[in-house]
Amino acid sequence: MTFDPAAEGASPTVASPTRKRSLRGGGPLRGDDFLELAGFTDVSTSAPGTMRPGALRGSARGRDLDSLAHTLFLRIYPVIAIVVLTTQVGIAWVNYNDSLRLYTERANLLVALTAQAIARPDWSERPDLYTTQVQALTLDPAFRFVRAWNAEGGVVMSLGEIPGGRSIELIRASTAITLAGQAKPVGSLTLGLSTEALRANAEKQALLAVGASLMLMLAFVLTLHANVRKHVLAPLKRLLLAMREVEHKRWSTVAFDGAIRASNEIDVISSAFNRMVEGLRAGDEAKQLLAELELAHAKLADANHQVMESIGYARRIQTSVLPDRMALAGAGLDVAVLWEPLHQVGGDYFWLERLGDVSIIVVADCTGHGVPGAFITLIVATALDRVLHERGLRSPAEILTVLDEMVRAQLRQDGRGSDSDDGLDCGICIWDPEARRLTFAGAGLSLTTVTDTGVTRIRGAKRGLGYPRQGSERFSTGNVTLDVAPGDTFYLMTDGITDQMGIHGTQRRLLGYRGVADILLRTRGEELGRQIETLETDLAAYRGSETPRDDMTLVAFRPTRQTWPAAP
Repeated sequence: MTFDPAAEGASPTVASPTRKRSLRGGGPLRGDDFLELAGFTDVSTSAPGTMRPGALRGSARGRDLDSLAHTLFLRIYPVIAIVVLTTQVGIAWVNYNDSLRLYTERANLLVALTAQAIARPDWSERPDLYTTQVQALTLDPAFRFVRAWNAEGGVVMSLGEIPGGRSIELIRASTAITLAGQAKPVGSLTLGLSTEALRANAEKQALLAVGASLMLMLAFVLTLHANVRKHVLAPLKRLLLAMREVEHKRWSTVAFDGAIRASNEIDVISSAFNRMVEGLRAGDEAKQLLAELELAHAKLADANHQVMESIGYARRIQTSVLPDRMALAGAGLDVAVLWEPLHQVGGDYFWLERLGDVSIIVVADCTGHGVPGAFITLIVATALDRVLHERGLRSPAEILTVLDEMVRAQLRQDGRGSDSDDGLDCGICIWDPEARRLTFAGAGLSLTTVTDTGVTRIRGAKRGLGYPRQGSERFSTGNVTLDVAPGDTFYLMTDGITDQMGIHGTQRRLLGYRGVADILLRTRGEELGRQIETLETDLAAYRGSETPRDDMTLVAFRPTRQTWPAAP
């Protein structure tokens, strides 16, 4: 079956003029004095966009406001017209295509039913017997022609006239005439329907749609124009009239029809204008200073809110850089972590990762705290990732050496002109569950062990990583290897844990490493998570009313019982 259908710029900011004399007690002001006090004497009236003297009088009479209304009308109406007309044309086109599809389906159905009705063995020899069925097609209002051909291509029946050439207002539907039980057709039937009525109906609907659209647009624009005049131009006219009165030193305020709406910019501007007029009328400079102070306080509060919001977002970023606390759950280690920045972000960093058959525990205390310290932790995290995964180092001492070089290069402490004096203390442990051996190396950070024999502190190198150095001096340290027994517990902590200041008696005293070690020894039999909670509680009790002095980080870990074979 085939068918053939038919822009604005930003307003400049004007600084508040310095008052040369008070309005109170200064005698009557001349017009030039008012312009001088308002800061307009140095403004050229010939400059583009500059308001001429007395222009407020014309504005108050509504000439400029009418121009504003006309501008809004001319800019909004074409957009609305294009949108509505495009929508209506699209709807008309969809309707026309749907109707055309229905016409086509009807033609296919008619020709198929007629072909079935005349499909008899003698249909082509005795066509007069089947003329009635074919003539029934002429009852369709859109009928144009019908032709029936036998298997040899000869015309058997013909009604109507086939238009010459190619008609765009004609639908042709053809089907094969097939006898029951035979696969080969014994003829074909073609029906032609006219789409003139369909096109005429579509044109009529299009005209109605365009007319309705024009009426709708006109009603919308008139309503918009009336609302603009009522809710925009009328308030502006009241504001301009009040400004004209103030120009003549008559302190008139803007009258409101109802309550002031905070969401209405014109009401807000008018309210601010009224406050200005009241300030001029009263001549109370203290009130103005207080208003400026309140504004400054609001700006300061807003700035503080933005800073705190940014720091909160920075905390989310720093937290996302830290590892999952359960990263070593399947590595034969029980791990508990205390990470508490002094502010929302801090300079302490830790890392837990399983690397093949071994596991790595890293704690770093970077220079400073807060945002500066957090920046250093990001540098350390990036460098540590490269050391572990690009270079594949598994020796704590070698990791510290390479980490020192990368941090110093990143901070340009290698003689490239940077004045950075930053660095970090770091402790690294490598746990080998097969050998039941722990390897430690530190740079300014110690490893604390709690065993059956008591508390032991294994110190690392005295110097930290980073920091400027003299000449070709390089960082170097060695590994400390420990054979681990069941129940041994290990702690990597920053100095924020031990630097707890509290008031005892009449003196302020530092808790120190020994005080922290006593707490860990007293709670050595507890589960690590519970032990960390007890440590936090005891540290807070020791500080009392004192606030923490530094970021606090502690990673506690001990091999699980499954690391050792069961006793026979």
